[in-house]
Amino acid sequence: MTSLVALVLLAAATPAPEPISPPRLLAEPPRPGYPAAQTGAARVVLQLTVDATGEVRDVQVVSPEQPPFDAVASAEARALRFAPATREGKPIAVRIQYAFQFEPPAAAPAGELSGTVRERGTRRRLSGIEVAIGDRAAVTDAQGRFELGEVAAGAQHVVIAAPSYRRLELTEPIADGQRLEVAYLLDPVDASPYEATVTGERTRREVSKTSISTAETERVPGTRGDALKIVEDLPGVARTSPIGGGQLVIRGSKPGDSLVYLDGERIPLLYHFFALSSTVNSDLLAGIDFVPGNFGASYGDLTGGLVEVRTRPSRDELHGYANLNALEGSLLFEGPIAPGLTFAAAGRRSYMDAVLGAVVDSSQFRFTAAPRYHDAQVRLDWAPPGSAHRLSVLALTSNDTLGMLFRRPISDDPNQVGGLDLRTGFSQLRLGHRWQGGALGVETIAMIETQEHRNTIGSETVDVTGRSFMLRSTATLELSEHVALAGGVDSVASQFTVSGRLPKSMIRLEGEPSMGRPDEEPTVISGMRYDRYTPALWTEARFTPLPGLTVTPGVRLDVFTYVTDRERTSTTLSPRLGVRWEATPRLALKGGAGLYSQGARDAAPLPVVGNPDVEPERAFQLTAGAELRPASGYLVTVEGFWKKLDRLVVHTSAADAQGLALNVDNAGTGRVYGLEVLVRKELGDRAFGWIAYTLSRSERVDRPGEATRLFDFDQTHNLTAVGGYRLGRGWQLGARLRLISGNPTTPVVGAAYLASTDSYLPMYGATNSDRAPLFAQLDLRIDKVWTYDRWTLDAYLDVLNATNHRSAEGVAFNYDFTRQARVEGLPLFPSVGLKASF
Repeated sequence: MTSLVALVLLAAATPAPEPISPPRLLAEPPRPGYPAAQTGAARVVLQLTVDATGEVRDVQVVSPEQPPFDAVASAEARALRFAPATREGKPIAVRIQYAFQFEPPAAAPAGELSGTVRERGTRRRLSGIEVAIGDRAAVTDAQGRFELGEVAAGAQHVVIAAPSYRRLELTEPIADGQRLEVAYLLDPVDASPYEATVTGERTRREVSKTSISTAETERVPGTRGDALKIVEDLPGVARTSPIGGGQLVIRGSKPGDSLVYLDGERIPLLYHFFALSSTVNSDLLAGIDFVPGNFGASYGDLTGGLVEVRTRPSRDELHGYANLNALEGSLLFEGPIAPGLTFAAAGRRSYMDAVLGAVVDSSQFRFTAAPRYHDAQVRLDWAPPGSAHRLSVLALTSNDTLGMLFRRPISDDPNQVGGLDLRTGFSQLRLGHRWQGGALGVETIAMIETQEHRNTIGSETVDVTGRSFMLRSTATLELSEHVALAGGVDSVASQFTVSGRLPKSMIRLEGEPSMGRPDEEPTVISGMRYDRYTPALWTEARFTPLPGLTVTPGVRLDVFTYVTDRERTSTTLSPRLGVRWEATPRLALKGGAGLYSQGARDAAPLPVVGNPDVEPERAFQLTAGAELRPASGYLVTVEGFWKKLDRLVVHTSAADAQGLALNVDNAGTGRVYGLEVLVRKELGDRAFGWIAYTLSRSERVDRPGEATRLFDFDQTHNLTAVGGYRLGRGWQLGARLRLISGNPTTPVVGAAYLASTDSYLPMYGATNSDRAPLFAQLDLRIDKVWTYDRWTLDAYLDVLNATNHRSAEGVAFNYDFTRQARVEGLPLFPSVGLKASF
């Protein structure tokens, strides 16, 4: 509100002044702006000098000082325009008083808007999503929540625009003085709860490392949605059967030289029978780290490569799924129990008994134990609010059973008759603890494990039961951004009981024929106890002496103790070094060298069939390579590797000083060298894929002076191409092509008749001097996903060997080895399934 007091202060000095007409406002001024952060009413009186043209030339405050209001009033006064004062009709300059009245603005009607943003179908909380009303915006936090403070009352237009999601626009009614709580669901551009890519290195501790997010693996063709099956498609991994025989063969090292770890502790079996499924539910995993060689000092008791499977904490909201396909059914359910306490439970059971029972030739054999597998996992996580401690409990079990009665000799060994009984399983209870206090962190996992393995083929049996206790504790200290230290303990104590009835020749080592001598007296072992203790200490440092250059030296001390009929202890010291240089933002160079050792495996240290004095095997590994990012979304890695193997366990005919057979010793040597290439197209809006190629050579010398031979799984060329394309509307297509050199084989050049057993003994040519034909297989997958507000439905068709090209996997002989026939691999094998997730 304004008021005008026309007080003439300056006039012509005359004895009888003529009346003065005061200045007159040309337009009513607007209400003056009310200063921010002020309260209450105020009145400011000003003295204005108005010249003969009506312009305000000077402004002075004459009322008591009120700084915020005075400044606004002075500025408003200078903008006033007057018709000038006059006397006798002539314009003159005058001084007048002018007052501004300030009243606090009336509060505009307003309310508040808050809520959550989730992904439609999966109900996954989305962080970093902007929610906007006009020029006001809020960003969702890690829990998917947002809060827009004061929002004008009335119908407000809400806009959410986020990459990979469809734009959401809607109108919300905002009531004066009230908070509106909402829940928004964003539609993915391409409805797909899974993605399929292989990611680059998650960390820089290992020289050669590929990290795989399980959210990126479930639609790779040929895996049937099993995240762990993706390992078979990575560089350096040899094919062990048409569908992956469950044996892990990495960079030319024999099965058993490479191990699988789950959160730092090993699991004895990665896959069920026939490698159709892994033994751990993929939906409980956070990711997979594949390290083919030159790994750091934290791992030991292996000379090949490793797979580190990382589990995730159970979720604090109810989630789950049900999955049914032609071979198995699986379930998962998880959610909260109390604040900070969550759980997850998962299970799987195969239908292989029904499938195989319908397709096998009953004229050759019948099932005595229906082939089946099952597994289960239960997890508890406790993260006390505000605490630096995290606790977890994970219990898992796996069991496989297969029994057959053969109506004629087993196809790959004419000397074997009878039946087949295979039973294998394990159970583990894991207790985990993690504490992080600033730069210092400690992570510990303790585990109790039981194992049971029973193999009966004809009249030959092996029965092994075992109990193990494992402890791994790792401390890390970040001294600065340039220096970090790590170290810990890694110990395993195992006790096995072994019973069996089999010829010594059936204790097969790599490079030896699979058929034993039918005239050989069997060795009977009854309840033999075998204890194995492998405590270890390790330490490692990480330095960045120059920008982009990381040097990681480490050393590991392993103690191997075996207790059978006597106690034997060996100690190894293994220094290791890794170097990585980020030469440019697009190019990185890397290299590593290290010594690795592993204690005797399986029956090697057992009396009667093995040698309690056998020493640990060793490997010296070298790796050098480069990573190139030629364009955004593309990655190319090239690595060369070389391994020298010595003290390999091989059979011997020698005896000790007392004349007892040694059975095995450490006379074997070997070397492995090759080149690996990975070309990857990262997941974009539509396409993903990679090409993995390995060129390698793996050779062995069983005893000094003997000829060099090929390793059983030497595969000169190994090419795998994986690709997928999102068609939109929930449709996705994928394909996997594998072209791999056939495995070496040892030819049968004749046979000798054994009158004592009325059977024939094969005569072999040079070990692994022949090779199976090229393996070729094309796998296809198609998915259709229907996305609803609170759940998704995925219908898929996964086809193994889509072209029905049955590659040669071996040879079968008649009874006297005069005729042979090719053993063909897997035919076309479709798997149709449904997976409902919420």
